[in-house]
Amino acid sequence: MTGFKSVFFQEWVILKHNSTWWAILGLLLMLTVLAALNGSARTNQMAEMGAGLNQSEMQTQAALQSAVARWEANPEGDPPSVASPGALGLSVLSHYTVLPPTPLAALSIGQTDVQPTYYKVTAHPALTFLNEAEIQNPLNVLAGSFDVAFVIVFLLPIFIVALTFDLMSKEKERGVLSLVLAHGVSKTAFIIAKGAARALLIFTLLLLVGLAAVALTEPDLGSGAMWVRFGLWFLVVSLYAFFWFALALFVNSLNKPSVTNGVILANLWLVFVVVIPALVNVAATTLYPAPSRVELTTEMREATEIADQESAESREAFFFDHPEMVSGDANADQFFLQVLATDSAVERAIEPLMEEFDAQAQRRQDVVDLLQYVSPAIMAQNALNAVSGTGTERFTDFVNQVLTFHENWRGFFTSRIVKGSRMSAAEFDEIPAYKYQSLATASVLRSALSPATGLSIFVLILGFWSARRYARYPAV
Repeated sequence: MTGFKSVFFQEWVILKHNSTWWAILGLLLMLTVLAALNGSARTNQMAEMGAGLNQSEMQTQAALQSAVARWEANPEGDPPSVASPGALGLSVLSHYTVLPPTPLAALSIGQTDVQPTYYKVTAHPALTFLNEAEIQNPLNVLAGSFDVAFVIVFLLPIFIVALTFDLMSKEKERGVLSLVLAHGVSKTAFIIAKGAARALLIFTLLLLVGLAAVALTEPDLGSGAMWVRFGLWFLVVSLYAFFWFALALFVNSLNKPSVTNGVILANLWLVFVVVIPALVNVAATTLYPAPSRVELTTEMREATEIADQESAESREAFFFDHPEMVSGDANADQFFLQVLATDSAVERAIEPLMEEFDAQAQRRQDVVDLLQYVSPAIMAQNALNAVSGTGTERFTDFVNQVLTFHENWRGFFTSRIVKGSRMSAAEFDEIPAYKYQSLATASVLRSALSPATGLSIFVLILGFWSARRYARYPAV
């Protein structure tokens, strides 16, 4: 490509002395740093809250264990009431299951805005705690979080458009293109050199702001897993930036005035970043609306009332036949058995509605996964969420792990309630504890691969299409 080197370095000189461009890049750097600090503050707050959730529960458990141990050392009278597995599992004790933040979580808040990061597990049915969520400020949920992903997905295209909307049209309008071609520089070399100079500037800045964001948000810079995620993160950001460069090159190849190019690119930004994501959300919620939570609440209340009534009748009949068991631990044991029966009845009554909720949620997610390919912004956001550990897949995995832990926790207490046994001090050490098992790196790669591939296809199509048009691009 004749003249590539000279055009490239000349373009660098022009960029170096253009204060407007440096102001734009400086603004991008400043916004990224502010977004990283904001995301870091939110992530640190969530981590500190998660670390302290189980402290009071562990203190309560230790105090109860000490009380039972004292009775075992001097067993006078009946065992203390805290030795009752029913009182412990159905009333006193609970355990918080916490989803810890991953490396780079501060760079993309993702689904953390709308998905719970902890659940308070008890021996009652899972539906009693899965539907409890921390109340969020509705304005914050509506506007979304100001994080690095927001800067990349929403604002980075604006900066790229500002640098490239007149990439070729301006040179043609000033007569520079025909003059350069008259000096023997090939058209291909001229186009690629100008685009490469701007791209190098943007990608160097993206690497710097990415490293700065990591330094501001990650305490453990020696973690290999963190740097693997950062490599994936930078790859996604680069592909997204390449798309907007390729789009700007294509618009320039239409042989329109610079002002027209700017208007076209601004409208394309509005369509790809704002309009299409909103339409995808409308399509998903319209095709598969969530079942009414009012109906769910009503069904739960009615099922509870019916189960309580049936259990009360059964208990009265039992005590009518066995009046000698009306007082003491036997009465308490029967009460907890009644609670288990009520829970089981409510669970059976609500299970079909909960399955409908889960099925509708999965169908909506399938629609979003399919329609993401019509918008590079959706693909970039999904990929950044997956890399940062704030995407749908990780939250789904978290819920599945919570349900598995709930079965163990519930089984530990219900088996003892049914047997009518008492908890020994040693058995307190056997009470299940939750530990989240992180997703494998391969799973993270699979989650990010699909949207990243979609972005790559967009870039290749635009690049090929632009190359064909520039082959016939007039110099004057």
